[in-house]
Amino acid sequence: MRVFVTGAVGFVGGWLQAELRQNGHTVAPAPGPEELDITDREGLARWLAQTGDLPEAIVHLAGMAFAPDARDYPGEAFRVNVGGTLALFEALRLVGIKPAVLVTGSSDVYGLPRSRDLPLGETAPLAPNHPYALSKVAQEAVAIEASARYGFPVVVTRSFNHAGPGQRPVFVIPAMARRVVAMQRGDRTSIPAGNVDVRRDLTDVRDVVRAYRLLLERAADGSAPAALVVNVASGEAVSIRSIIDQLCELAGVPPRIEMDASLVRADDPVEICGDSSLLTRLTGWRPAIPLRTTLIDVLAEASGV
Repeated sequence: MRVFVTGAVGFVGGWLQAELRQNGHTVAPAPGPEELDITDREGLARWLAQTGDLPEAIVHLAGMAFAPDARDYPGEAFRVNVGGTLALFEALRLVGIKPAVLVTGSSDVYGLPRSRDLPLGETAPLAPNHPYALSKVAQEAVAIEASARYGFPVVVTRSFNHAGPGQRPVFVIPAMARRVVAMQRGDRTSIPAGNVDVRRDLTDVRDVVRAYRLLLERAADGSAPAALVVNVASGEAVSIRSIIDQLCELAGVPPRIEMDASLVRADDPVEICGDSSLLTRLTGWRPAIPLRTTLIDVLAEASGV
């Protein structure tokens, strides 16, 4: 099927395009933000219509993806995450089509979960506690309303942490990999880090985009509910300390961690873990790439290998 992808130039977008093409789909990537503002309804409509072959499905990745960016620029986070999603559905209405649409959301909408509520299922209460999470709750609402009011087949993911080659070094795993490589090269004697004992649900980006493809296919063929919200998660939580330990082991350096107060986030939940059983029931998906493989690949990229 013909799949149009917004945010195609980003980290997940590159891996998703490869996943779709490898499974027989035709991909039309949206231009980057320097050419097409995701909040430009008319510009989006022109992009959708310009090839003559209208999309049968859309993956909406475009938006602000790093929570600290949203803290610094909350207005921009709402403009692109909420306004961009609204503009996309309005553009589809202008063009007069109703393709299946997958909107990538975030597990940050669950806020600071209690340990007894883990792993988090889709019915867990939403408790957004910072601008990024608030923007993602609003984005979800826009997508579900578009399905309810106009009949779009919609899937909204609540994606837990994911990593892999190509991710910006502001995210924890590539950031730690770079610090470990610097230590390996003798440029530093320790690894600065913040909340190393928090535990996170981590999935390889290649498994994540496989989940997106499977969900999109179900939405497009009508075998998924018309308005679906679904977790994409590994179901296991690991500490940042253990990730640093593994990276150091792979690099052959001692795991000397230096606590850096500037890297500590006061509102970090102690543990987050997701229940992906709904995703498995719908698609058969299970994570296939071990965390160690992800770390090997990210470390190799940080080393320039």
